[in-house]
Amino acid sequence: MSLKTALHQYLASKASITALVPASRIVRGKRPVGAALPSIAYFRVTGASEQHQASAGDFATDLVQLDIWAVTDTSADAIRDAIRNVLDGMHNTKIGSGANATAILSCEIVNNTDVIEFPDDGSDAHRFCASMDCEIKYRVSVPNFT
Repeated sequence: MSLKTALHQYLASKASITALVPASRIVRGKRPVGAALPSIAYFRVTGASEQHQASAGDFATDLVQLDIWAVTDTSADAIRDAIRNVLDGMHNTKIGSGANATAILSCEIVNNTDVIEFPDDGSDAHRFCASMDCEIKYRVSVPNFT
């Protein structure tokens, strides 16, 4: 199971998000230079597997950052709100499909920030980035040490 792939499948399947950002512009990792806007780029900032006294646990927690890039701050905020509406507070929900299906135990937005990217050419063609950090707790298989 892959949280990153499942998250992509989930976001790309939500009409409230794809009405604002085409699914083809939802990317893992860094937004390509010169990519069309609006777009969403996401990546895992950090992660940890949970441990029990007797063995490894069956869940992990990742901090995932989503960067919403747009031409105006208003459109970046609208996209961030659409993402918040499908992620924040999610619990006991399976996302993704096939081998990438992932059981989400909980998802909480823990931080929001705004960034303005100034163009290199000195023009007024600024790009706006609304970022959000989501703490996602999800099921993983327990290592069998074979």
